[in-house]
Amino acid sequence: MARTARIKKSSNGTARYHLMSRTNDRRFLFAKGRIKTQLVDALKRAAAFSGVELEAYVAMDNHFHIVCKVVRGGEELTEGELLRRVAALKGERAAAELASHWRELRNIGMDSAVVEAQERLRARMNDVSEFIKTFKELFNVWFKREQGYSGSIWDGRFKSTLVEDGRYRAVCMRYVYLNPVRAGIVKHAADYAWSWIATSDGTFAGSVPEERLMRRVAQIGAGKIFGSRGFVMEVAFALGDRFRSRHVAAREVVELGYATHGWRLAKAAEKVA
Repeated sequence: MARTARIKKSSNGTARYHLMSRTNDRRFLFAKGRIKTQLVDALKRAAAFSGVELEAYVAMDNHFHIVCKVVRGGEELTEGELLRRVAALKGERAAAELASHWRELRNIGMDSAVVEAQERLRARMNDVSEFIKTFKELFNVWFKREQGYSGSIWDGRFKSTLVEDGRYRAVCMRYVYLNPVRAGIVKHAADYAWSWIATSDGTFAGSVPEERLMRRVAQIGAGKIFGSRGFVMEVAFALGDRFRSRHVAAREVVELGYATHGWRLAKAAEKVA
């Protein structure tokens, strides 16, 4: 069966995503604190390499949530920046060895091989799918080695939702932070160690009271797009034939703190790739 195409903003500019992935069979593979610590570390390293800005994240015992910003376009990454990103992902030694290898290739007249290698690296940058792939590859190597694990860690593809900035992003961020509170692990989101909010000086974005987000809200992450009708139409126009939008006449979402003037959840029905 063909997989549905993932909705991503392919044009230049800024896009935000809510990402989620679960373990295979929802097993509690990350129950130990040190495993969640390593997961968060791998997440940060992959984000630094990929040029993805983490705006919210939480690592739970059998899944993770991320809200991130991806900026496409702009100036081409220099060789120095590529090496800096490799160092962020694999360490200074790996970056130094790569730089040395490129020098050796140039010394024997293989400049084109260096150009091709750098283009392959650039192709992995500023793309949400490549970011998650890099993150999982990095974490999987550590987890399988440390745990002596040989099975599948993840349950299929990660889920992604394109999110409008402003109040929609704020709701997603707060929903992510409140995962351990809803699960009864902590009373306050900032007390959970494996969350961005626990290590920052920031507060919850937006004005939605925490108690209104305590219940599981099907609207968050259920669709492929989370935003206003205008935002959905803008995405639909940009994607053209690859996208068919369907607006769900949802009940007013009181638990999200939204009022009664026309807010609608937008979902995308994708064509089979």
